[in-house]
Formats: sequence, structure tokens, C-alpha cells
Amino acid sequence: MKLKVLAAAIVFSIGSLAVDRILFYGIVFNFPNEMEWDTSPWYNFLSKRRNIEFQESEKGVLVVGSSVALYSVFPDGMFPTDSFARTGSARAEFYAHPSMSPSDFYFYKEDIASKNPTAVVYVFNPADFQLEYIKKKESKLYFDEVKYFQDSVEARHQNRLLYPQSFLRERWREIGTLSKSNLQDFLVRSLLFSVRLRSFFYDPFVAWYMHRFRLGRSYHYYTGIIPDNGIYLRGWAKPKFEIECEIDGTSLKDSFFLHRPDAKLAVFRVGRAEPIWERRYEKPGWHKLDIEFSDRPKTVRLRFETDTSVSSDEVDSRIFGREEIYGIRLSQNFCRKDFRRDISYRRIESLDDSRLTDMNSREYDEDYDLRLYKNQEEEGALNRLKTVRKSKELLSASDSYLEWSEMKYLRKTVSFLKEKGIRVVLINSPENPLERGTYENGVWYKGYLQFLGSLKSQGVTFHDASALISDKRGFLDPHHLTYRAALEATRYYSEWVRDDLSL
Repeated sequence: MKLKVLAAAIVFSIGSLAVDRILFYGIVFNFPNEMEWDTSPWYNFLSKRRNIEFQESEKGVLVVGSSVALYSVFPDGMFPTDSFARTGSARAEFYAHPSMSPSDFYFYKEDIASKNPTAVVYVFNPADFQLEYIKKKESKLYFDEVKYFQDSVEARHQNRLLYPQSFLRERWREIGTLSKSNLQDFLVRSLLFSVRLRSFFYDPFVAWYMHRFRLGRSYHYYTGIIPDNGIYLRGWAKPKFEIECEIDGTSLKDSFFLHRPDAKLAVFRVGRAEPIWERRYEKPGWHKLDIEFSDRPKTVRLRFETDTSVSSDEVDSRIFGREEIYGIRLSQNFCRKDFRRDISYRRIESLDDSRLTDMNSREYDEDYDLRLYKNQEEEGALNRLKTVRKSKELLSASDSYLEWSEMKYLRKTVSFLKEKGIRVVLINSPENPLERGTYENGVWYKGYLQFLGSLKSQGVTFHDASALISDKRGFLDPHHLTYRAALEATRYYSEWVRDDLSL
């Protein structure tokens, strides 16, 4: 009887693992991914890295990092076509996700090496070294390793969702000292994908469903055709705009959102005086657009005009500091016939970014403070930026260089990749002059640069790009670049990487 129970338990366990690893994992990562930029970051990272494959005939470059890298580099621009005579078949791919720290980079090192890249370009900022854990006690600065480890075990997504098995394998004794339940949790997460991925398992399915049955009305960022005068990331357009629409057969069927009641929308075919669609809508909300074209054009240029506008402060006061004026909100894939796949790492230029370029210095400073640092005791989403700024102030007053576990992890990762024959390019990314000035002349920051410089060797290079973008209007916040500033940074990075790797 005992043998039957044991055999049944073994069969059940094997069956569960088979369902988990073959059926569950296979379904979730083979389903079409139609999610947009910066959406469901953990799913998109796992999906992206799973599909990275460099051919033996090409020089593969992985751009590694946090959102600092995602907002600083365009991998497609690293090796432009006009430089192919020099680079051969070189190709760069993102290996990045939000909040990637040097310790995350360390735990990914084996997977990175398995992609057989020619080189790894690690783009980072001091904030990636977890500056929020810098503390001061009795006039002495220290990095709170205990609190950082506890958060890594109990709350940090990367350790719990992306590499629990590697983290458990290396630090199981320490995990166990916190509690047995933590140890059990990491063991289960290491064995079962269904437990590890359940928080974002439904994301690609929900996106697919929303696109087809909810007309793209529920989304994070816009993916449609961009109007001539731009689009805000969340799909809001200006009160008047022109756009080149793709036509499916003889009609344009889409939807749009009006924030106010008693609003009129008129649609003109560019070049004609009379509107081809004109309605006044008594109620706010989503409305359908259905316009017929007897000449069956493949594309048509249209002008949209609404007589009612709305302030960004009324729609969502957290997004901007200075007020922006919206017209209508477009459905996610507005004027585009098909929903595209695998675009989650493709960034678009938006009015969220370009609005900053049009500001003068005073306007930018006002907008910056309102967006990032208003309501000092509130705005939970921005608390990390406030904490990091305070940490920079503490470091600026330090009379010595402080090093902690994140630096040690970076040193070990660089050494590992070098031993594997993978070239490493380290780039200390641009930082907003408003923030960099807080601590760049201090002893700690100079020691930080010396530490990075000490990693240089045969096969490892370092570039300090902290002052590369001198115009503060090129920054969305302390260390994320606007679209245009990222284009500029990419041009420099491209030259550095090609020189460093002799491509």
C-alpha cells in the first residue's frame, strides 16, 4: 500500500512538472505578444530574452541595463546601415528591464553568456546601485545590506519572479535565516513556473482580447499611426490634427474618447472643404467612427477637429507638471489596420518628451519640480526618486568612498564575461545636470568613477557619459533621456562600441 501511495505521488509530481513546464510555459511564451512599450515588463523581458539568438556569422551585442538603458539607447541605431562596410553583420539587442541592478546583471550572467554575444554593453547610472539603501548612523554612512537582502527576499520582483532558482542556489542559507516560509517560497518558485509567473500570466491574452473585442479602448501606451503634430503616450491628441490612416477595404472603422459632454467632432479629407464626418456627442466616453470611402484608397489623409478641449490636470494631474491641453483620445491602434507583434521594446517619440524641448529654462525647472518632487510626503510612485536624491546629498558630504555589494557583483560579472571571451563595454549614462551637480564634485562620486575605471582591462572598456547630454531639457527625470536625447546618445555609444570592439 505504501509503495502504491509513493508511486502515485511520484507520478503526480512528474505529471505536474510536465504540465507546468511544457503546457503552462509553452502556452504563455508562444502566444502572440502584442503588448506595447513599457508594458508588463517582467513578461516582456522573459519573452524577449527567450527569443534572442545570434547567428555564428554575425557579431551580436547585448545592451544590458535597467530603464536607464531602455531610455538611453536604440539598439537598431547602434550599427546603422551606412556603416555596414565597417561593421559587417553586427546586430544589437536589448537585454534589459526596469530596475535592473548590478546584482541582477550578475544572476543573469550565465544566460547572457548562453546567447553567445560578441560583446555586452552595460549602460547604468549610480541610482542602479540601489542608492536608496544608503543610510547614516552617528555621522557615518553605510549601505543597509540587511534591509536590501530582506527586501530582495520578500518583495523584490526580480529575485522572486525572474531568477528565484539562481538566487536560492547562491544564498539559501541566508534566505532560511529570515524564515522557513521564505525558503519554501523560493523553492516552490524555483520548481514551478505557474507560481512564479502567475502575476503576469494573463497579460498577453488580455492584450490580444482587448485589441479584438474592446476596440483598443483599454491600454497603457499608444501604438497607432502618429498624427503630424504628435501624440501623447496615453493616446491623447491635440484638438486639431492631421493623420495618415490605413484603410481596410472601403471603410475606416475605429473609436475615440471624449472627456466632456456636448462635444463636436468633425473629420475632413485633406484637400476638401466639407467634412466627411460631423457629429455632436451629448455624452462623454468612447464613441465609434465609421467612414466609407467609395474610391477604396489604401491610405487617406484626414484632419480631425473638436470644439472641446480638456486639461491634462483634469485627466491625470500626476503625468505632467505644467498643464497640457488635450483634444480627443484615440483608440490604441488608431488608423492602423493591424496590431503589430513584438513591439514591447520599441519606443515611440511622443509629446510627453518633445514638450520639454519647447520650454525655456525656467519653465522646465517648474515642470520638473512639479512632476517629480511636489507633495513631498505623498506621491508614492515617486518616493524612490526623492529617497535617491537624499542619498546623493548624503554621499556628496562623505569624506571617503563607500563600496557595497552591488559594486562587488559588478566586478564578478565583468570577470565572468571576460573569462567567457565576451567583450564588455561599461557606460556610466548621462545624468540630468540638475541632479548630477548634487554630488559629482564629492569624494564619493570621484571614488565611484575610479572604481569603474579600475575594471578596465584587455576586453573591458569604460566610458563616463554622465555629462554627455548637457541640456537638462533632454531629460525626463534624473536619468531617463527624452527620445531625441536618446538618439544623440546612441550615436556616441555606437562610435565608442565600434572603436572598442574594432568593428
